[in-house]
Amino acid sequence: GSCATQALALDAKGDFAIDGGGGRQCSAISEAAKKKNTDYFLFGGWVEGYVSATNQYAKDTYDITPWQTTELLLAALGQYCEKNPKQPFIVAVNSMLGVLQPGRLQAKSELVMIQTDKGGVALYKAVIEAMQRKLAEDKLYAGPKDGAFSPALKDALRDFQVRSKLLATGFPD
Repeated sequence: GSCATQALALDAKGDFAIDGGGGRQCSAISEAAKKKNTDYFLFGGWVEGYVSATNQYAKDTYDITPWQTTELLLAALGQYCEKNPKQPFIVAVNSMLGVLQPGRLQAKSELVMIQTDKGGVALYKAVIEAMQRKLAEDKLYAGPKDGAFSPALKDALRDFQVRSKLLATGFPD
């Protein structure tokens, strides 16, 4: 499925120009990701612009990627493109956004700064509240669902990460 962005400017046949990295084949991002070269960062910029346009034009969407970083999005796209090297990059991005669409942030939410070992990270309060609810459903968190990043939430995230065989940082990374 696609990310359901509204097409505002198509020709009579429904075609439109794809500028930049979006028109390239997936194999190009796979190569760029291995080398972490200039093309890799150009793909990242293209994805950020495409996500911003999706946020602007998709119905009931404030942020389609409310907690995902560009680096995480590129890693997911790299995995998809390894399996689908001849696919146009725009198709890969639309596929990913279609998967992310149900978890989108539908309305603006306050940003909360979280201090990590690597510095500060901003997360939407609504995303933190959703984490608190999900961790409470999984019996890992018993604190308030108030959108605050507390030591109890950090411990619950660490427990979830251990249970899921992920790197146990205690942060939503």
